[in-house]
Amino acid sequence: MSNKISLALVGVGNVSTTLVKGLEFYKNSTEGLWHPKIGGLTLNDFVISAVYDIDASKVGKSISNIVKNSKSDFSNLTVQPGILDDVVPPHISQNGQAKSSSYDEFVNSLKKIKPDFLVNLISSGMEKSSEKYAKAALEAGCSFFNATAAKTATDKTRKDFESKGTMILGDDLMSQFGGTAFHRGMIDFMASRGILLRKAYQLDVGGNQDTQNTMAEETRERKRQIKTESIAIESPIPFMSTAGTTEYAEQLGDSRVSYYWMEARGFLGSPVELDLSLRTNDSTNGCNVIVDALRAAKKVTTNKDFTKSDIISAYAFKNPPKKMHIRECIKSFEDAFTN
Repeated sequence: MSNKISLALVGVGNVSTTLVKGLEFYKNSTEGLWHPKIGGLTLNDFVISAVYDIDASKVGKSISNIVKNSKSDFSNLTVQPGILDDVVPPHISQNGQAKSSSYDEFVNSLKKIKPDFLVNLISSGMEKSSEKYAKAALEAGCSFFNATAAKTATDKTRKDFESKGTMILGDDLMSQFGGTAFHRGMIDFMASRGILLRKAYQLDVGGNQDTQNTMAEETRERKRQIKTESIAIESPIPFMSTAGTTEYAEQLGDSRVSYYWMEARGFLGSPVELDLSLRTNDSTNGCNVIVDALRAAKKVTTNKDFTKSDIISAYAFKNPPKKMHIRECIKSFEDAFTN
């Protein structure tokens, strides 16, 4: 098995284009990388073998036409049609048309390309399509990385993938220093100092396509539930909490602003109150976690040591099969893959 990590990317949006730029930039630099080496692998060990999308304005174009000033080894790759098993998302229906392939055509494409990982980076709200991508990866014999909120990583799917020597990682990517990671870190720090949280909320406003699609009520509620449950694990006592995307603001572009309010109690019940905001870039904020998790997963599949799969998912996702405290999952991940 090659040490190169071959990727097939689904969804040619902000995260995919940022990842393409990053793999080119980090050929000659480590500035800004959280972990330059994971499992003995660097970013020079990545290869993008295929890209897929359902936006007719992108299908058939080369990466160089979509990622401006792209000079990477992947610039000549042509965007192929992906699977569409949901309602056409707003950012496509409002501005153009969808172009998709059948499930069998997509599976045959994967079998021909033989990537190590199918990386699902499509917009929120496309639950059925994400499930089909996971099924296609299993049938084609490649591992699956699910950055979306769709529930694909279950005990059953994990056993199915591992029986083929592959793995499934998910669900719902947790960015390096995004709203959820920051919220969890603050709660963890307060608890470690004996300050116990009583009430909290986190409200997110973003301007990209993913945020726009999250505005659908069912999707918004699903994301809110995942974030709220992810945050709750950090407190030793129950507390009142609400966390989720509340508004789409086009003028923010790929930025996201998270607003936090927390009320806690200390000695003699003395009040501690936090009221703050955090602004980050969604796509760049996710890429460090993506490249870390994929390199670790490559190490796991090469060694057939699937006992570490829970660590990777807990490190990289808001809704993993096995939840861990944020401090614990980072330490476990680094102990397993950076030494």
